[in-house]
Amino acid sequence: MKVEMWADIMCPWCYIGKARLDRALAAVDRGHEVETVWRSFELRPQQPRVPGATLGEMMRRRFSLSTDRTSDLFERIRALGAEEGLDIRLDGLRPVNSFDAQRLIHRAAGSGLAGRLADRLFRGYFTEHLNVADHAVLLRLATDAGLDPATVRKVLGSDAHAADVRRDERQAGERGVTSVPAVFVEEVPVGEGVPTVAELTDALKAG
Repeated sequence: MKVEMWADIMCPWCYIGKARLDRALAAVDRGHEVETVWRSFELRPQQPRVPGATLGEMMRRRFSLSTDRTSDLFERIRALGAEEGLDIRLDGLRPVNSFDAQRLIHRAAGSGLAGRLADRLFRGYFTEHLNVADHAVLLRLATDAGLDPATVRKVLGSDAHAADVRRDERQAGERGVTSVPAVFVEEVPVGEGVPTVAELTDALKAG
């Protein structure tokens, strides 16, 4: 059975969605192998690699949200993350470009480490407020996740897996994915928005 998740490291809902998917996968005894595939999706493909405005500032400008509305949304996301054992700190967070992080996740997939690297990148960004577009930071986090440092340097120093990221993004359009996380079990979409653990579990049992 094939499970695909389109996501971006910059997306707190994706962090929550991945945690829920991990819980559902752990709870379902399929009796046969389940292939889980990370699919790249860039929420802000034009975002620079150098941190600039905070997420709160960006949201207030883009959606005309008040400071109180932004704080309420951030608190809601924090609480939902905490239910999954995640420490999501959105205040003061500064979004950056996620393209190189996505490329590294594709390389990690070849060693069965995509999920572990995604988790480390999420934690580095949302909890530690690290610049996950900086190559030195990416080297450290990828090494933490079990990747070989020389391999990481080689990927970051080239355009390796750029085509894989672009392929995922094209496939997202073909599947009608316009927001993330987007989870598919055997090419069938699961729920709307961030699927619940129950929705994911039911889809895995039926898949």
